[in-house]
Amino acid sequence: MESKKKLWRGFALFMAVMLIMTYVSRMVYVSRMPRVRWSSPTAASIRHKIVSEGTVEVVNSQAVIGLDGLLVKEVCVAAGDRIEAGTVLYEVDMEDVRAQLDKLEAQEQAWQNQEQAKRRDTATDAVRAQEDYDTTVIELDRKIAEETKKLEELLEDLDTHMFRIPEEDASDEIWIAWADERLRLDREIAEKKRLIEDGQLEKEKILRQADRNIEDARRAQSAAENGLDLGVSGVSQVRDRQERIAFLTELSQNEGKVTAKSAGDVLDVMMQSGMRMGTDAVLRYADDTGSRIFRTVISQEQKGMVHTGDTVRLTFPGSAEETSETIDSIVQENGSYTVTIRLEPGVALGRTEGVMELDTTSEIYDFVVPVRALHNDGSNAVYILEEKEGILGTELSVRSLTVRLLEQNEEYAAVADELMSDDMKIVTDCDQELRNGDTVKEWE
Repeated sequence: MESKKKLWRGFALFMAVMLIMTYVSRMVYVSRMPRVRWSSPTAASIRHKIVSEGTVEVVNSQAVIGLDGLLVKEVCVAAGDRIEAGTVLYEVDMEDVRAQLDKLEAQEQAWQNQEQAKRRDTATDAVRAQEDYDTTVIELDRKIAEETKKLEELLEDLDTHMFRIPEEDASDEIWIAWADERLRLDREIAEKKRLIEDGQLEKEKILRQADRNIEDARRAQSAAENGLDLGVSGVSQVRDRQERIAFLTELSQNEGKVTAKSAGDVLDVMMQSGMRMGTDAVLRYADDTGSRIFRTVISQEQKGMVHTGDTVRLTFPGSAEETSETIDSIVQENGSYTVTIRLEPGVALGRTEGVMELDTTSEIYDFVVPVRALHNDGSNAVYILEEKEGILGTELSVRSLTVRLLEQNEEYAAVADELMSDDMKIVTDCDQELRNGDTVKEWE
């Protein structure tokens, strides 16, 4: 009896130890399971926020042109300075201004005197040509009138002679004398007509030449009055000299100070004190009334989400200013895309850098999951949480499902597959690396 009790106590102890071992093993088995969180795919759109840094550029900057050879006394502004209308940009040496102005004015006066003398001479030539023409007309008309009068007298003599025809029974000597006289008159009349005709032709020839002389004299007079006889290069030299005189005169009146015509921002200064200016611009500034553009570069991936006509938000580092503008153009350059935005007048004054922000929303996709649910199993895939029979009875396991990635942002991804449904449990988080078929437990 005592031995049976010992046997039962031993068996009970054995069963207790086995129960404890089983419990401990199950606890170890469960503790080693990956913990997962899940969510079901939802129908939603994908939102993107594109941020791209760029530059602000001036389209119509004002160039300040100096006077070639003029000595700079002081440069009063530097690149990046803000200027207002009337701000002194630079000063020139007044002694140099007066010396150049005196020299140019002397040259201009000498040229003016020469031109006045030339205009007087050409005017006199034109008057003389007209006088010669008038005198020639009077003289030729007088000669033609004299010959015409002689012709008329000969015609009267011929008429008289014809009335004095001899009697039929007059002697041969009388008839011969009458005929000889008629023949003489006929020859003289013909000669006078020829002389008058030649006189008319000579008059036309002489008057044509006289007309040409008058025209030439008047053309020379007009050219002298308008400076056309100088030629293209001569006219250019005179114009350049007169423009320099006007510029130097204005400088002299302003005491050698050159000022800004309008408010803006200095972009470049291409001169320094003590140098003599050349023919190029000495300073450029962005006129507030001019236009500015913002340019930035986006990637190939971003191009599909940015379109011409989209409204974007622009901010400018170092400034509280912000504005909404419209994209004017997108141009492909070397594998990327340059976005150009023409800014409204008065925007981004004094700014050289900016930041473009654009929020876009895609179409609504049937299946959207957190982007962290994606893993790469040779291609894009997600883990599906499913039930199965295991050691503990009904357990949870994961199955890898390959999907097509349609679109994604930093947080969500739109996926598609023929086997997907909106009641699937998609693993979104796990505290260990998962493999297809792993047994898991929910992460409380």
